[in-house]
Amino acid sequence: MELLSLVLFALSILVLWFKPQKEKLSFGLFLGGTAICFGMFFIASWTSVLPSWTF
Repeated sequence: MELLSLVLFALSILVLWFKPQKEKLSFGLFLGGTAICFGMFFIASWTSVLPSWTF
């Protein structure tokens, strides 16, 4: 998943570099990579956000 987010960030930069008129596509790729990073962080830190209730 880390590789996928890095690929999305790289594609975002490449789209802006070669096709500046496709700024919305680049922003969508950037948001997709950011969402993946946020999702991975949230999953990894789930127990620190909500404590595990073991009885």
